[in-house]
Amino acid sequence: MEGEIKSLTGRLSNPGFVNKAPEDVVQGARDALAEAETQADILRSRLEML
Repeated sequence: MEGEIKSLTGRLSNPGFVNKAPEDVVQGARDALAEAETQADILRSRLEML
């Protein structure tokens, strides 16, 4: 999960990607990042419970 977050963050931090990719692709990456961060938070919470 952390790898996916890092990859998506890197892609969205790249001005070339954000400026040249179609808006729906950029929005898809933003949505995927938000979902990955949510899932990572859930996993961290579950690990703390163990």
